[in-house]
Amino acid sequence: MRLIVVTLLIIFSNFAFANEDNNSEVEVINLYESKSLDQMVLDNLNEEIEFEEEAQASNETNETKDTAINEVEVKQIDIIKNNFINAVEIKDLRNYFLNIENIKSVTLQKQIIEVLENYEFDFKNDKDKDVFFLIINYLQSIGQINKSYELIERYQFDKDKNLNFYTKVKFNYLLSTFQLNEACNFKDELNSNTKIDFFYLEKLDIFCLILNNNISEANLLNSILLESEKKLDNYYQLLFSLITNPSDQIYNDQNIKNIEINKELIFLYSAMTRIAELPFSQDFYKLDKKNLSIPIILNQASPIDLRIMAANDTFLEKLITIDSLAALYMSADFNSDQLNNPKETIESLSTNKELSMAFLFQLVNIQIFPNDRLKTLIQFWNFAKKNNLEEIAYKLSNNMLSSIEANSENIIYGPEIATAYIFNNNYELAVNWIELYEKAKEVDSKSIYTRVLLDLYSSNNITSFINSINLTLDEYTYKQDNQNAELLFVLKSVMNLDINSDISINLDKIFDDRSMPSIFLLKEINESINNNDFEKFLFYSLISLNNREWNNLHPEHLKLILNGYLQYKDGILFRNIILEIFKNYKFII
Repeated sequence: MRLIVVTLLIIFSNFAFANEDNNSEVEVINLYESKSLDQMVLDNLNEEIEFEEEAQASNETNETKDTAINEVEVKQIDIIKNNFINAVEIKDLRNYFLNIENIKSVTLQKQIIEVLENYEFDFKNDKDKDVFFLIINYLQSIGQINKSYELIERYQFDKDKNLNFYTKVKFNYLLSTFQLNEACNFKDELNSNTKIDFFYLEKLDIFCLILNNNISEANLLNSILLESEKKLDNYYQLLFSLITNPSDQIYNDQNIKNIEINKELIFLYSAMTRIAELPFSQDFYKLDKKNLSIPIILNQASPIDLRIMAANDTFLEKLITIDSLAALYMSADFNSDQLNNPKETIESLSTNKELSMAFLFQLVNIQIFPNDRLKTLIQFWNFAKKNNLEEIAYKLSNNMLSSIEANSENIIYGPEIATAYIFNNNYELAVNWIELYEKAKEVDSKSIYTRVLLDLYSSNNITSFINSINLTLDEYTYKQDNQNAELLFVLKSVMNLDINSDISINLDKIFDDRSMPSIFLLKEINESINNNDFEKFLFYSLISLNNREWNNLHPEHLKLILNGYLQYKDGILFRNIILEIFKNYKFII
């Protein structure tokens, strides 16, 4: 049934777009292209995924600016690293990394990763070896095991006290991305002195023998393993039994959830689980959501809603592209009865936002008539907004936008269509749809809101961005509440905005329950700002932001952080931080 439905989706999609002008041809996701979902995801991990805020490649002026900025960034990183990371004691640096493992800001998380990736190591220096270990461990801890792997592959290690750890990271990456041949070949190349806890290599060796159909030898080594382990790894033994004796599946399915899982072996378990054609559970995913997302996405036996959940999280973390996400959405199995009765289907899926998103996406793709397609697309966007998935919905819609004709029936959706173009960095077409709407309907709150978004997202330098903010906050009608008043007060102070803000004392709230960083941490942050010590500021500001959402910060803390990032590398991150804050506050975005 799945094959039939997916085939129909593609046929209907091609038919719907067949009459489009050649210059506005719509690209339709082809699930039968040469690349599998596995390969698409793997390719994504091995290349830099473009952020939505980056300028389009076709814009030569912006390309030049971006190149200049990148050159400045590299130069500054090279200069500053000797002043801060090199000067910090290893024990302190270890604590720094422990205290920045849960940064909520995608912009700042990306920045610290970029700084660490650009660190130049001299392995003749013992301290650099220790720094390298801390960086590899940190990247793995925040769900960037692919970055850890890439850094390890960049350098050659003859003798190193942490060589066993790096070996395990490489194995974990290869297993998590299901590169089993590479993992087994790497195992065969290892020095006999290589040791990893929990009989990792012995278990991997048995697994590789199974993959090569050497079942007798695998059984022999497993019997030795059973005698050697003081504490039996029951989870491994169940997976081993299931792979070698598929008839045990009923027993295993009933009991596997109750068995203790060794978190140090989850990547080996994930590869064995996929070979055994066993589904992952949400409990397994929660063991390490950041690093297990890719194995779960690639495990076809897992529930599709869990795979979509992992893919949504991974996409928002910029680890996979929209093409991979679209392919997974299209693979969700909906029958013809469900697709022919969308209202009932949506109601039945009301408690499952992942399946609802996939269903609406497929429903858009099978609409033959343009008007029906646009109305379904609007429904898709509205549902996504209610579930904080609008960025995903707009990105998934990019290939459909050019099929929307600017006629009298469609112009009423001008602001919604323009917003989708804004999220896909096509500001010229966004302006066109806003203008068409305003000519037909006059300027109203919808078009003003969309122009606000356009101004904020399209500003390509700090000056124009601040001007847009000034104009936005001066003209936009927003809900007046205490939180918005605080945010306006902070922004006015930081950016010297010419706007009105409520600074009257609220005697119902004399004391603020939101905590502030310690006086010593505040001192370090202030000093780093005053001295333009960018890398020191980055580390200390991240420590103060760990586990904190923007809207949970004390206003004085937020003001300090924004003042710092307004100066940090000439404000290169400031625009994206402000956009994150607006979205987090649900202020205008």
